[in-house]
Amino acid sequence: MPKLNITPADLRRILCFVAEAIGKEEAYLNSLDGAIGDGDHGITMRVGFEAVKATVGALDASVTIDGVLTESGAAFMGATGGAIGVLLGRMLMSAGAALQGCKEIGTSELRVLLNSMETAVASAGKAKPGDKTILDAVHAANQAVATTAEADQSLPNMLSRASLAAGTAAQNTAGMRARVGRASRLGDRVLGHPDPGAVSFSIIMRAMAQWLEEN
Repeated sequence: MPKLNITPADLRRILCFVAEAIGKEEAYLNSLDGAIGDGDHGITMRVGFEAVKATVGALDASVTIDGVLTESGAAFMGATGGAIGVLLGRMLMSAGAALQGCKEIGTSELRVLLNSMETAVASAGKAKPGDKTILDAVHAANQAVATTAEADQSLPNMLSRASLAAGTAAQNTAGMRARVGRASRLGDRVLGHPDPGAVSFSIIMRAMAQWLEEN
């Protein structure tokens, strides 16, 4: 039976599992970025999550949920450059701040986590849903969790819904024009290409949901 809540030790394992999932998709993410950017998004994501994996592996056993998230965000931001480093770093650190003192992640904490992530990325990136950014996937995941029917409000169900919503939103960015960032200068040339950041976030959510289901 799937676990009901995520402990700090679980969260450390989940982030390591996410790092492995990102590593497997490095070439795919580079190819997405090559169509509308520098072609190094997959490399950046792998390097960032390798730093996260090393950081969480070295944390003391007494670390709390907020400590895991805050240290992970700082590690990602410190190891990477460019916009995605700042965005994902701030998302993780903001989630840590929002869950300060939290002992486990349950359904209510998942709502807080995703809501804080959406607020952070919208503020840092000066973006809104529909701008063809990582925010599109984050917003979709947040909305999926916020609108989950009461009968389905278990952590595995909610993470699964968030994962599916993020994946759909990421693919839907292929039909959008970019309104912020360097890709906004490419006009119609970005059509047909999903946003790499949104796809990366969908991979993160998928890995989280998979880990919880399997463990």
